[in-house]
Amino acid sequence: MSVAMNAEAAEAGSYAEPGARSRSDTDRHFGIAIHLSPLVAFLFGPAILAPLVLWLIRKDESPFVDDHGREMLNAILSFVLYHIVAILTLIGIIALPVLYIVGVVNLVRGAVSAGRGEFFRYPMTIRFLK
Repeated sequence: MSVAMNAEAAEAGSYAEPGARSRSDTDRHFGIAIHLSPLVAFLFGPAILAPLVLWLIRKDESPFVDDHGREMLNAILSFVLYHIVAILTLIGIIALPVLYIVGVVNLVRGAVSAGRGEFFRYPMTIRFLK
């Protein structure tokens, strides 16, 4: 089964690909770092820089890291877009804390999936990078 078919089958959540257990430790560690780096980067600068750098370092060497990096960048770009819309609307301002909580929970879910050697799809993410 191809990655594209798995991606469509598990649009929002993690899914395993054949051979998921055989992922190298380096690939899994990069995947975990890509998902958790926005939490650290948020304190020191734009949250998109750390996952972008990690993705660019290893994207050509590992399809697994490439997929997690693209997914993380898509999630961050979608989060920024949703954040802008939320600020512009009264209901969105009230719902803004929920957006942050959902974002952090999904970052952790993505990191756990990467640690298991599984792919992950963030819910409600616009696929800017394919």
